[in-house]
Amino acid sequence: MDDSRYVAVTGIGMISSLGLSTPECWKNMVDGKPGVRRITRFDTSDCLTKIGGELPLEYYEVEKKEFSKRFFKQTASTARLGLLCAKEAIKDSGLEIEKLDPYRCPVISGSGGFILEEGKGLEELKTSKFGVLQEMVNAISAWISIKYSLKGPSFNVATACGSGGFAIWNAFDYVRSGKADMAVAVGLDMMVTKESIQSFNQLMALSEENNFPERASRPFDKRRSGFVLANGGCAVILERLDHARQRDANIYALASGYGCSSEAFNIVAPDPTGKEMAKTMSLALEDARISKEKIGYVNAHGTSTPHNDRCETRAIKTVFGEHAYKLAVSSQKSMIGHTIGGAGAIEFGVTALSLHHGIITPTINYEEPDPDCDLDYVPNEAREVNDLEAAISNSFGFGGHNCSIVLEKYK
Repeated sequence: MDDSRYVAVTGIGMISSLGLSTPECWKNMVDGKPGVRRITRFDTSDCLTKIGGELPLEYYEVEKKEFSKRFFKQTASTARLGLLCAKEAIKDSGLEIEKLDPYRCPVISGSGGFILEEGKGLEELKTSKFGVLQEMVNAISAWISIKYSLKGPSFNVATACGSGGFAIWNAFDYVRSGKADMAVAVGLDMMVTKESIQSFNQLMALSEENNFPERASRPFDKRRSGFVLANGGCAVILERLDHARQRDANIYALASGYGCSSEAFNIVAPDPTGKEMAKTMSLALEDARISKEKIGYVNAHGTSTPHNDRCETRAIKTVFGEHAYKLAVSSQKSMIGHTIGGAGAIEFGVTALSLHHGIITPTINYEEPDPDCDLDYVPNEAREVNDLEAAISNSFGFGGHNCSIVLEKYK
């Protein structure tokens, strides 16, 4: 194996509506548990959508224990979530951060939404003494770099729903190019706010199945009616493979290639033919120098909107041809909702875990097949796949920002 072609995934720190740690989130995803429920942290009486993927209540107790009152005043929810995800990922990696060259350790965040404080409107934020600090989207990566004295490049990527994936491929590029020994990449958002829900309702993008929140997110199902906003994020540690081997690190999977492109079609809708999504996946396969037949799983963007799921299905079939019908395809958004900037990072982390454990998480709420979506979406129950060698994780954002990343099993 040519070590220089691969980047090791050695740490994963995940927080979502299904749990406050990677093991908890992973177990609940494998069990097919729904994390979408009625919103409780603010009044939804004037919102058409009253459901979301809120974080468990225990999360807020963890926040209080972890951060000082002054730090709460200086930060928005998103920055604190990023720090907690990064803390878990770094601990999970076993890296002795203080022994690394800090200038060869980038920190890259991906957040696609406004930096908001849960339960507070924009006007309240603007009158805060620390309003500027709270609104800075770059504060996410900045606080992580300050906390761990990491002095490599530090910045945020904002490509809407593609932000987490874009953050990871940027980090991957730094490590694979030899410019970094390791990188922290985190994708996240805390967009379950009244303003966000009302704005997405205006676009008619959200599900309004308020009476059955646990069933509202149903990617690829014929009755899908829109996505469900959620809070959450994931940090990953990407490391030079030779470096990870030298310290006998636990390696979840290997990142081997990425593709990214712009739809140049519509500000919110993908090309209905799916050709640009297909191009992105093809670029990732080419960069990874892997044949399409070796891919056994596609971790789909799978938002549960009629348009996106149909386009992504067409794109997969365009890229893989007959092999598309041999692929497993699933979407964790069916369980946790759509975390916007967090989506690509969570899904990348789950893909690495799938390769590591030989288990593919299900697409829950899949009940009625759609003739336009005719692939194997791993309906409702997780699947053991001991022969899974490689997978691809897709992130497609508003604005036409497309990203696909190839991961391979570490042997």
